[in-house]
Amino acid sequence: MSRQSQAKQARRKKRRADQGGNWLPDDVLNEIVTTQAAIATDLEAFDQRITQRGWIFDEDESDDDFVFWFYEPSSADVDEEDAAPVTTIWMSAEEDAKIVHLMLVGRADNSEFASDEFFAHVDVIEAYRAGDPVPQFRA
Repeated sequence: MSRQSQAKQARRKKRRADQGGNWLPDDVLNEIVTTQAAIATDLEAFDQRITQRGWIFDEDESDDDFVFWFYEPSSADVDEEDAAPVTTIWMSAEEDAKIVHLMLVGRADNSEFASDEFFAHVDVIEAYRAGDPVPQFRA
């Protein structure tokens, strides 16, 4: 191997060592940052829209992976261990906060909606109380 090749290889090794184990190419890093910023913007808009309707952001349950809101007027004493004591919605980071998961008060199952679809049904969701017939959201 020539001196020139050895010097080039040494510079490459030094550059890689300086980059560290978590280094990403600029275009990949920019895409991640842009995507995360868009998700944060969408979540802020969703939060503003839903909290204006009386939903409460659940700080205790929310974390880096999931965000939760609940609708306090729907709360009820429920006998079943798996049943929700209050109507709750959540979104996950893994799904880029694109899907709204809904668990109605008194129920153990959940439904999934796109954000706009959720808001198309929000009046019915907010009116639901434990023991009511379960709304049919899809035709």
